[in-house]
Amino acid sequence: MIEYTKTRSITNWLKTKFTSGDNGMIFDEGDRSSFEEIQEFIASEDRQFKTPIIYYQAFPEETAIEFLSTLQDELDSKMGKSGESSPKSLLTTTIKDAGLKMIVIDDCYLHPQDTLENLLDFFSCCNVAVILVSCRRKIAIAQILNHPIASQWDKLQTARGCKTIL
Repeated sequence: MIEYTKTRSITNWLKTKFTSGDNGMIFDEGDRSSFEEIQEFIASEDRQFKTPIIYYQAFPEETAIEFLSTLQDELDSKMGKSGESSPKSLLTTTIKDAGLKMIVIDDCYLHPQDTLENLLDFFSCCNVAVILVSCRRKIAIAQILNHPIASQWDKLQTARGCKTIL
């Protein structure tokens, strides 16, 4: 029953963010217990040749340019455009064509403030919601809770099957 409640809480919270286009944070206290639920939610929204939600596990020192280049490649691949001889289209066009509405970024990627700022600006312009997933300690160390925009986001705390919206 506890696992069902936790799963339902994460799924409902993500659905709300997906529908409203709002950004948010999931505090997953180190055991990565929300990973399966996030993956199941993403799979439920996945469409052939469309990618409304993408989960991104980036490298800690990856720049915004590298992040966006990888995103372009992943979206092109999903839409069957990989290997084309024509030059890459603008990422904003690819995002629109893919129907991307949300990106979930895991905790490997939370520390570079300038990179986060660039990504938030870019995704805001594209109307793509950003969900950050990590334990509260890592988000605090990365000073994301002090970020003027991110500090205002809804937060979901997962712990032993309990839900607390902060």
